[in-house]
Amino acid sequence: MRLIPALAALIALAACDRPQKTELPAPTVDVKEVAAADGYGAPGAKINAVAFWSHPSVNFESLVLAATDAGVDAYSVESGERAGGIAQGAVTSMATIYAGTGPAAQGFVIAARSAGYEFYAIDNTSGEMTSALVESGAPGTGKFCAGNAGKSLALYEIDGDVLAARAISISATGVSLGDPTPLATIGGLDACHVDDRTGAVIAFSGDGAIRRLDPQTGESFGLAFIADGKPSLSALHLMTTAEPESAAGGAIAVLNGERGVISLFDLVDGHALGAVRIKSTFDLDDVASATSIAAGYGNYGGVYRDGALAVVTTGDGAPIRLVPFNGILDALGVTAGENVDPRAPQAAEADERVIEIEFEQP
Repeated sequence: MRLIPALAALIALAACDRPQKTELPAPTVDVKEVAAADGYGAPGAKINAVAFWSHPSVNFESLVLAATDAGVDAYSVESGERAGGIAQGAVTSMATIYAGTGPAAQGFVIAARSAGYEFYAIDNTSGEMTSALVESGAPGTGKFCAGNAGKSLALYEIDGDVLAARAISISATGVSLGDPTPLATIGGLDACHVDDRTGAVIAFSGDGAIRRLDPQTGESFGLAFIADGKPSLSALHLMTTAEPESAAGGAIAVLNGERGVISLFDLVDGHALGAVRIKSTFDLDDVASATSIAAGYGNYGGVYRDGALAVVTTGDGAPIRLVPFNGILDALGVTAGENVDPRAPQAAEADERVIEIEFEQP
């Protein structure tokens, strides 16, 4: 019986000599501060979502679109003044698409409402919005994204873990949505965006995974993993790369709403570009928390010649803050190429020529 106390003492001594497990501190992220150049909307107004519309010929007459509980408001990028809108009831989320290419491309807002999807046509001259007749396929207002799918348009719906594709058909008489076709099953699927140049879908999961998905095959591969923040609050910014010159590039912006921090990841290989927070200026408070973001990758003129990032916040000031995207890139030390025109996102073929001349020796 005397062996038991001695054995217990030896075990206790061994435990003291054993290395103790220590908790490593969480990695810290160097968050750079950037300034918002403009603030839009009435102080204290509730904004559910934001998007951008690119003017066909006058860059600085492009619009920032705000979804509200009354409808959609449009603000001029140049002046910040309300430039129109449409009031048909609460819009919870939205996406902007273009039918056609170039200056003649017709822009539409796809608005998610309680009764189903609605389409609002945007006049290329005035920027005014009018309802477009939805001939079929309107039901369904969950999380979605939309954009180019080759030479056509598609809407991608999230239903639980399933991502389904719906063809968008636009004619002189109205708009039709095709039946949902299941494309992929991704655990915790939470949000998506469309790369209009390639048709690829960028999918976000609740566990922080970012995937690139081929809509033709349904195959996907991991692009990045977000360790901080909610991936459902996200945006996609398209641009070209500096090297190799004019290659298809871009950035995925992910918002941590509670902290007001936006983390950016490279669209090509998923590496982290850095994180930014909007600081205070002489006329705008800093953004301590935010509820939504959107990226505009067109040329909107002036400081927004390389696009913009819209951040929705709460408080006493303007609810929408607009940050020049070149300011974000400068803060992160990232060199990029040219911005992408959302009305003509398809890159020219390398061997494409407008006029072909052959020289003959005399």
